[in-house]
Amino acid sequence: MAEQNKSNLWLIIGAIVVVLAIVYWFMSAGTPPATAPEPATTSAPAAPAAGTDGAVSVEPAAPATPETTAPATPAPSSN
Repeated sequence: MAEQNKSNLWLIIGAIVVVLAIVYWFMSAGTPPATAPEPATTSAPAAPAAGTDGAVSVEPAAPATPETTAPATPAPSSN
C-alpha cells in the first residue's frame, strides 16, 4: 500500500511540473518584452552650403486637370 501512495505522489508531482512548464511556455511566447522607446533626436537644420543665401525656390504647381470619366449609366431595374 505504501508503494501505491509513492507512485501516486510522483504522478501528481509530474503533472504539476508539466502544468507549470505549459504555463511558462504560454507566458513567455508572443511579443518580446516592451522596452522603453529610444528618445527621438532632433537636430537643427543643416546650414546652407557656402555660396548660397539659404532661400528656397518653389516652382508653381501645374494646374490640375479634371479627370474625364464616362457618366455612370443606371443599372436597369427589374420590376
